[in-house]
Amino acid sequence: MYPLIVATHNLMRWVVVILAIYALVRVYMGWLGKKEFTETDRKALSFSSIGLDIQVLLGLVVYFMGGWFNVFGNMGSASGKVRFYGVEHITMMLIAVVLAHLGVVMSKKAATPAGKFKRAAIYVTLSVLAVLVGIPWQYSNLLPTF
Repeated sequence: MYPLIVATHNLMRWVVVILAIYALVRVYMGWLGKKEFTETDRKALSFSSIGLDIQVLLGLVVYFMGGWFNVFGNMGSASGKVRFYGVEHITMMLIAVVLAHLGVVMSKKAATPAGKFKRAAIYVTLSVLAVLVGIPWQYSNLLPTF
C-alpha cells in the first residue's frame, strides 16, 4: 500500500504544477490586463489550492507511514536527506498550502477586480515559491553532481 501512495504522491505533483501555472497565468493576465474577476478566475484559484490540499494529504500519509516523523527523536544524528524530508519538506509544503488558501480568501475580500487579482497573484506566487523551495532538488536526478 505504501508504494502506491508514494507513486500517487509523485504523480499528483504534476497536477499541482499544472493547476498552479493555470492559476498564475489567470491572475497575472487579469491583474496586468485590467480585466474583470470572473468565476473562472475564482475556480482557478480554488482548484489550485484543492490540488495542493490533496497533495499534502497524500504527503502526510507518506510522512507517517514512512516513519519520517521519527527524525525529531534523533535530530542530532539525522542525515541531510532524512532531516530534509522529515522537517524541511513538510514544513515548506504546509506553508505553501496556507499561502494558497490565503490567496483564495484574500481575493474574495478585495473590493475591486484589480485588488482581487493583485492579492491572488501575491499569495499564489508566494505559495509556488514555497513549493519550489521545498522540492527535494538535491535528492533528485535533476541537478548535476560535482
